[in-house]
Amino acid sequence: MNKKLMALAVAGAVTAPGLAFAQVGGSPGVTLYGRLDETIMNSKYSTNGAGTITEVKKGDVFSPGNAIGVRGREDLGGGTAAWFQLEAGAWPDGRLESSATTGSHFGGRNSGLGVSSELGDIMFGIWDTPYKVAYGTGNLVTSSGFASSGIIMGNGDSTGALGNPLCSNIVSNANGTPSTINNTTGAVVTGANGVCVTEATSNGTAWSRRINNSVQYWSPVFAGLQFKLMTALANYQSPASSFPNGVPKQKEYSGNVTWARGPVALALGIDSHQGLRPNTAAGGDPNPKDTAVQLGAKWDFGIAQIGAGVEKLKYANTSATAVSNGMDVTAGVINGRVSAGPGQVWASWSQTPGGKSCTQPAAFNPNTGAGNLTIGSAACGSAGKAKMITLGYDYVMSKRTKMYFAYNKIDNGISTNYYYIAGPAANNGNGTNGGLAAGSDVTTLAVGMQHSF
Repeated sequence: MNKKLMALAVAGAVTAPGLAFAQVGGSPGVTLYGRLDETIMNSKYSTNGAGTITEVKKGDVFSPGNAIGVRGREDLGGGTAAWFQLEAGAWPDGRLESSATTGSHFGGRNSGLGVSSELGDIMFGIWDTPYKVAYGTGNLVTSSGFASSGIIMGNGDSTGALGNPLCSNIVSNANGTPSTINNTTGAVVTGANGVCVTEATSNGTAWSRRINNSVQYWSPVFAGLQFKLMTALANYQSPASSFPNGVPKQKEYSGNVTWARGPVALALGIDSHQGLRPNTAAGGDPNPKDTAVQLGAKWDFGIAQIGAGVEKLKYANTSATAVSNGMDVTAGVINGRVSAGPGQVWASWSQTPGGKSCTQPAAFNPNTGAGNLTIGSAACGSAGKAKMITLGYDYVMSKRTKMYFAYNKIDNGISTNYYYIAGPAANNGNGTNGGLAAGSDVTTLAVGMQHSF
C-alpha cells in the first residue's frame, strides 16, 4: 500500500471507533475490537497562580482512550436488524478496581442495544452524546489523548448518569471525620445525603459527555446529510419534600447535523442541560438551563487534512443574590495533519479568551487568581484566558499500528485549570492524586504506540 494512503487510512481508523454504527458491520455476526495506546510522558507543572505550589517534574505511562469491546448484528428480515455493543476501558500499565467510576467494567464505555432499519437507528444505553460526536469533524488530532475536545473545547469530559444534589459519596476528611462529597458540585458537605451507588454520576459543567440511561435516534444518511438526537432519563430523582425551595429536574437534550461530501465535512452540534447545576438555597435557581452550540468543518486534500471548530457555552445564573454567577465561554480550535515520509505530521491550536458576560466577585485577587468566578475549568474575565498547543508525528508501521512523538503545552490563565482527559495525577494533591491547581501550566514531551484491532 502506498505509504501516504496507509497514513490516511490509519488516521481514519483510529479517529472515531464506535462513533458511527456503520462500523458494527453490515453483515451478521459478533466482532471483537479494541484500541491500546500507551504513552511514556515527561511533564513539567509550573507553580500555580497563587504561587503556593512549587514546580513539579515527573514521568508517567499514560493510557488515553484504551478500550476493548464486542459488537454484533443480527438481521431480522425486511431490512431490519438488531445490534449491540459492549465496550470497556483497558489499562495495560496498571491494575484498577472494576467500578463504575473507572469505566473498566464491561459496558462502562460506549455500550447499547439498538434496532436499525431504513428509517434509521434507535438505541438505548450509555453512549457519547451527539454534541460530543460532532467534535470529531473539526478535531483531527487524536494521538496520545492530546485532542482539544474535552480539554479546552467542551470545558471538560464526563461519563455517568445525570446527577442529583443529594447523590453523595462517603469520605473522611483530614482528621478522619466522616463527610460526604456532592457528586454534582464537588463540594464537601455533611448530613444525611444518600449515596448513589448504582451508577457514577456525571459532572454538570462539562459538554464532552458520555451519558448513562440515554435514548438516541440516528437518521439514515441522505446525500451525505445525517442528524442524531438524544435525551437522557434522570433516575436519581427526589421527592419535593427534599427541596422546599424547588425540586431540581435534571434533563439533557443533545443533537447534531453532519454533512460529508467529497473532501468536505461539516457539523453543527447543540446541547441543553437543565438542573445539572442546581442551587437549592432559598432564592436560588434549582433548574438552571445551560446551552452549548458548536460548528465544525474539515477539508481533505488527499495528502493533508485541515479542521476547525468554534463553540459557545452559556451557563445560566443560579445565584440567590442580586449578583449574577452566569457566564458565557467561547473556544476555538484549528488543527491539521499532512503526510510526511512513512507517516504524518500533525498540529493543533485551541484557545478560550476567558469567560464573558460574567461578574468577578469582590473577593477576586487579580494577582493570584484566587476568589474568581469559575465554572468547571473556565474562569471569568481575562484571568480565564487559556490555550493549548500540540505538535506531533505519527510513524505508521501498518494499517493498525503506529508510533508517535508529541509535544504539548497547556497554558492556563491565572484562574483556570484545563487538563488532559482522565490524565495522570497532577500537582493539586500533594503529589498523590487530584487534578491541576488553578494557574498551573503543563508542558509535556511524549513518545507512544497505538494498536487497533
